[in-house]
Amino acid sequence: MNEQQVLATIFTLQERKRLAIIALCKNYATLVIQDFQNKQANNKYWNNQSGFAKDLMFAQEFEEKNIIGFFMAHAVEYGPSLELANDGKHAALRPTMESFLPQFKKDLQTIW
Repeated sequence: MNEQQVLATIFTLQERKRLAIIALCKNYATLVIQDFQNKQANNKYWNNQSGFAKDLMFAQEFEEKNIIGFFMAHAVEYGPSLELANDGKHAALRPTMESFLPQFKKDLQTIW
């Protein structure tokens, strides 16, 4: 194998890892939002009054510069108030994301 072939192989392996990590993040974004929706359907985090906050919560993967990840967020103006009210007693974002973190780290390590 010449130098060009070695470099091409390295690039191909890195690109496969990048794509696998994007797919992993997309999968986890789906998992966290489903988990949240299932739990909040029974008012686990707060009392649903209109349903907007629950229905408009979303999660998504992203890639920016050299960072790949996923996030979960409120799409309603009062989302931060729900998260911070009563000293965070009714927070949904952190507990949901943290519950998936150990397995996500294991899955990421498998790829990397």
